[in-house]
Amino acid sequence: MTKLSPTMEDYLGVVLRFQREKHFARVSDISSAMGVGKSTVTAALKRLSGKGLLNYQPYEPVTLSRAGQQAANQIFLRRHIMSDFLEKVLSIEKGHAESTAAKMEHAADKKVLARFICFLAFISTTRTKGKAWREEFQKFIKKGTGSRTCRQCINEYLQEIEKTNS
Repeated sequence: MTKLSPTMEDYLGVVLRFQREKHFARVSDISSAMGVGKSTVTAALKRLSGKGLLNYQPYEPVTLSRAGQQAANQIFLRRHIMSDFLEKVLSIEKGHAESTAAKMEHAADKKVLARFICFLAFISTTRTKGKAWREEFQKFIKKGTGSRTCRQCINEYLQEIEKTNS
């Protein structure tokens, strides 16, 4: 995938949201959602279209290309993982968690996201009495717990997200 700036990733995310809601986006939709002028949106759409991520023609509905769909899904997934962590682990209110996750998602790489998922899975397991969380989590990362490994938890989490977004 082409490396995108956080702003360009945000544009893809907004187009994805509108595409899920009504199968396409318009420049005016994106402009309102992002709080920027239509000329700014048009420039961004041209740039993303040039990278093969959008189907864009002036005055026509905007949709994601196949590559754009994949990129937008990855962006959505990162945001979802971060939001889940903020809500479920840190008990941050949903709206605040989502807006914070939108800022954090740009900085987290795959390894960090995988660890967030592992921790989300870990906190749903039964703790051993008298053991420290950190010690148990380190063991979980290396060996799993019972019949589940960290990698299996990641795969299950990703499958669950995929099901809810299909």
